[in-house]
Amino acid sequence: MKSKQQYSYIDLFAGAGGLSIGFGNHGFHLELANDIAEPALETLKYNLNNTHPSTPSDRVILGDIKELYEHLGTGDVDYEMQGHMVVETNKEVELRKKAPSLKDNNSVREILSTINHIDVLAGGPPCQGFSMIGRAKKATLEERTKGFIDDPRNQLFKYYLKFAEKLSPKLVLIENVKGLASASGYRDLIENSLSKTGKFGYVTASKILNAKDFGLAQNRERIFFIGLRKDISDKHNISAEDIFTDIINDKRDPLKLKDVIFDLPVINANPKPNNYKENAEYSFANPDCFGKNISDIPYSKLITKNGKSAKYRNLINTYNNIKIKPKHLYNHKSRYHNERDRFIYKNLVAGKYLNDPVNKTALSRVTYGVIIDENGEKKVKGFGDKYFKLDPNSISKTIIAHLETDGNSYVHPGEFPRSITPREAARIQSFPDWYFFKGNTRNQLKQIGNAVPPILAGVFAKTFKKTLDTLYEEAN
Repeated sequence: MKSKQQYSYIDLFAGAGGLSIGFGNHGFHLELANDIAEPALETLKYNLNNTHPSTPSDRVILGDIKELYEHLGTGDVDYEMQGHMVVETNKEVELRKKAPSLKDNNSVREILSTINHIDVLAGGPPCQGFSMIGRAKKATLEERTKGFIDDPRNQLFKYYLKFAEKLSPKLVLIENVKGLASASGYRDLIENSLSKTGKFGYVTASKILNAKDFGLAQNRERIFFIGLRKDISDKHNISAEDIFTDIINDKRDPLKLKDVIFDLPVINANPKPNNYKENAEYSFANPDCFGKNISDIPYSKLITKNGKSAKYRNLINTYNNIKIKPKHLYNHKSRYHNERDRFIYKNLVAGKYLNDPVNKTALSRVTYGVIIDENGEKKVKGFGDKYFKLDPNSISKTIIAHLETDGNSYVHPGEFPRSITPREAARIQSFPDWYFFKGNTRNQLKQIGNAVPPILAGVFAKTFKKTLDTLYEEAN
C-alpha cells in the first residue's frame, strides 16, 4: 500500500511554472517558488489556486535568489559556498535593479524561517561559464570544479546549491540545455559539485531526455541531473541511476502536431501591429466569432471535438485526477505579420525550410540576401533557415524563448498564414488550457519557451514520489 504522505518541494528559477504543474499534479506541496522575471512569476501566482491551493500566494516570491538566500539566516553569503567567493556581474546587477529588493523584507524573512525541511529541490539554474572550463582541459576535476564554482557567470547555480546545502533535501532535480552536456566536461563538474553539497553529499546521475519520448508532439532535448542524498542511498540501496531507469521506463510514443493543436479555433494573423494588450485576444477568422474577444466566448463553443485531440485535451486539463473545464480559451491570439511574411508563410511547404527547392513560390517575394547557387536556384543567404512551416503529421521543433522575437520558424500548418499563438505553443509544451499566461503576447511566448513541459515534469514527480514512498514505508 502506498503512503498517504504529502511531500514538499521548492521550485527555484521557477519561471511560469512548468515544473510546478508537474509536481503539483502528483500531490507535492509547494513550499516556495522564486524567480527574478516578473511576468513569468505572475503567471505562476495567478494559477496557484488551481495548481497549489494550499500554498499562500506570498510564497511565490519575486526577487534575486541571492537576497532570498540571505533570509535562511546563514550569515555572509559572499564567502560561504565551499570556501569560494561569489563575484557579481554587471548583467546581474542590472537585473536586480528591476526586481524588488528582498534584503529588508521581514515577511520574506519570516517565510524562510519556517522552512527547515523539504523533500525535493527542483529548478533550472543558469550555467554559462563555458569558456573558463574550456581553458582548463588539462586541470584535474577538482581544479576544474573550483573554477566552475568561482566563475561569476555560474553564481546563480552556486546559490541553487546553497539552498540544497542548507535544507538537505532528499532529492535534487536540475534541468538545463542539452549543449551543457558537451561543453568541456561541464556535466562532470555539475555532478561533482552536487556530490559535495551539504552535510551528506549526493549520489548523482544525468541524462539527456527528449520530450517527444514522453508523449509530447515536440522535439525537445534537455539535460537533467538527479541528486539523491548519500545517506539515503546507502541506507536504502537506491541510486540516482535507479531513479532515471524508472523515468525512462515511462516513455511513450509522441503525438502528431495535428492531434495537439488542430482542435483550437482557426484564427488569422493579427491585423494590427503591436497590439499586445492582455486579455485582448480577438478572433480574425472564425466566422462565428469574427472580431470578438475570444475570452468572452465559452470554451466549449470554440473547441473542435475530435478523437485524438480530445484525448490529449483531457489529459492536459486533468489535474490531480480532476478534470478542470476552462471557462474560456485564453492566450490564443496571433501576432502581427506584414504582407511579405504572410505571403511567404502561405506558400511554404510544411516541414520544409525556405531554402528548400520546393519553396520557389515563397522565395519569389524575398528581395534581401538573395544568392543563386551552383544549380541556378534562388536562395537566401543567412535567412534560409529562418522560415519554417510546421508539419501537421509530424512533431514540432523545440519551443524556445526566441519565439518572443519572431515566429518565422514556427509557421502554423493550417490554411491561414501566421505563426503559432501562445496557446498553441502552450499546447505543444503540454500546459493545460486553463493555465493563463500573464503579460503581453511576446512575453507569454518567452515564458512558454523557457518552461519545462508539465507532462515531462510530471514524470519526474511521479518517480520521485515513488522513491519517497519507498523510503517512508521502509522507515515505518
